[in-house]
Amino acid sequence: MLQKADFFLKPSEVPKSANLCWGILNDRLELIKLSEPLYKLIKKPISAILKQPILNAFPTLALEGIDFSDRKKNHVINFVDDKGHALQARLTAIEESGEHWCISIIEIELDKAWLNELHPDYHQAIQSSDDWLEQIEEVINASGDLVFTTAIKQGLSLTKSQVGYVHIYSEKSNQIVKTAWNEDVGDYFSIPKQQTYKADSGLWAETIKTRKPVIHNDLTEIIAGKSQKDGFFAFKNHLCIPIHYRKKLVGIIGVGNRDNPYTQVDAKSLTIFATILWHSVELPRTMKAVSHQSSIIKSQKEKMTLILVQLIGAISEALELKDAYTAGHQKSVAQLSYLMGEKMGLSPECLEGLKLGALIHDIGKLALPSQILSKPSRLTEAEFAMVKEHPEQGALIIDEVEFPWPIKQMILQHHERLDGSGYPKGLKGKDIILEAKIIAVADIADSILSHRPYRASLGMDVLTKELLRGRGKQYDAQVVDACLDILAVEDFNEQEYVSSLTLSPVVILEEYHTLEHAEAMMKKAKLGVAVVLSEKERKPIGVVDNQILAFWHSPFIDTAAERAADRSLLNKRVHQIMAHKMNVIRDHTFLNDAKISLEKTNANYLLVQNDKDQITGMLTWQILANAMLKK
Repeated sequence: MLQKADFFLKPSEVPKSANLCWGILNDRLELIKLSEPLYKLIKKPISAILKQPILNAFPTLALEGIDFSDRKKNHVINFVDDKGHALQARLTAIEESGEHWCISIIEIELDKAWLNELHPDYHQAIQSSDDWLEQIEEVINASGDLVFTTAIKQGLSLTKSQVGYVHIYSEKSNQIVKTAWNEDVGDYFSIPKQQTYKADSGLWAETIKTRKPVIHNDLTEIIAGKSQKDGFFAFKNHLCIPIHYRKKLVGIIGVGNRDNPYTQVDAKSLTIFATILWHSVELPRTMKAVSHQSSIIKSQKEKMTLILVQLIGAISEALELKDAYTAGHQKSVAQLSYLMGEKMGLSPECLEGLKLGALIHDIGKLALPSQILSKPSRLTEAEFAMVKEHPEQGALIIDEVEFPWPIKQMILQHHERLDGSGYPKGLKGKDIILEAKIIAVADIADSILSHRPYRASLGMDVLTKELLRGRGKQYDAQVVDACLDILAVEDFNEQEYVSSLTLSPVVILEEYHTLEHAEAMMKKAKLGVAVVLSEKERKPIGVVDNQILAFWHSPFIDTAAERAADRSLLNKRVHQIMAHKMNVIRDHTFLNDAKISLEKTNANYLLVQNDKDQITGMLTWQILANAMLKK
């Protein structure tokens, strides 16, 4: 028959996995025996807790007010230990002894009602209050180093603390590289200005090492015999939080001297604050970096576009060298296409691509025999069949080039017609891009109006009849109307180019000329701009204008030292003082494009360069305005 005692576990039968935290206290409340889980919870040397007062193990355990003479009553104490854990201690008198007590410890959830009253749940505050947003907003609006003192101020407000600091940490050198404290720190500690601290020493060393929050509600042993210089401050209690950004430790934020002990809730709350804080700090830097990168990308894009424009111009020139009888045809088509697109309301970006596509729309003719291109009589059917291959040949030539505009389609489709009667694919209507429809009409217009080796210009009447005959059938109606409107009022000739203008002359300087020479030559010629040529290649390498002269030439003041300085400046070579960046355009630039280029620069002039890289003169606002008024 089973005895009553057989139903109960013997001490040896209690599984270790139960993790029961218990110990035996004597009448002096000294811990004389303890379980292994309790030892692990306390995390102190056995000599510091065994046969020592229980308060050595749990300094924050409040024993005041407990009547230990009442051994029939179980005494329950809720408290927070020095690591911020919420614990519950139960003291029960041992019946077999008249003086011993059993203490058992359990960890409790932080949302218990008693703990909410003593230590507010800041997660609830985050979700239900605008305080957080106001605190973060104040940090974002702070400038320079004030951002850190503002962050400390908000951290103190959040945790109801008295003292706080922020340390900026360098992971690369494992050093604290910058530190900031709250304004009232002088009421508690003496903090020398510009003092820095080691990363592996001080109250924050464990946080930096573990990358985790650390709570010190009892600092007695930690700061004993250690100096403030090494980072061991006499806080009443202390909470230190790591600041992580992009998976790296970038700093720590610490608070201390709160009336109540810190809890894990405080640690989690301040961690969230620190994370948002650093993103707030980094956001302006990130935006500035993004803006800088955007400007670089934009600049590179503009350079690439300029290179493409120059490349297309060179290809167009090469084609005209081969086909002497149609010299200027592509430029004229490009000019008329641009005007038509502008009249139709195309965007500046689209107009740029349209002009470039039109400049090389006949690039495929490079693949044709010269005798066909220069034949002074009408082509045979076989020869014309070869010519009809030039759109496909042109598309193949630029097939590997990635343009930001549909240049390939412009080349391939500029002989297509709305009714499918065109070539090479017989495309219809919506299958033809708008730019190709515009180039097609401009191509027809220039062909009819231009002289050919085998015939004279057919005139405006023939062109009008042709366009109206095919309007809405072969040619896009809106494009035809734009073309006829432009040709009715425009004098469609070479006057549209910068090369047709009378430019202002410039002074030519050599590299060996001095500032004094430059000033004298420009004064004699009554000109405000001089171009410096390289000694060997004789190409322009820089520019000197009145603004540069004013910068370098100091006013003469009648002292020996200043006269000597004046002479030294006047002897400087022009290649030392010139501006290397020159605002240059080609002489075959359209007037409208020249106007756009002049608007983009801070200068009031553009240097004009021919195909041999020679400067032919200077285009000013006055010259350009007079030319455009005559149009």
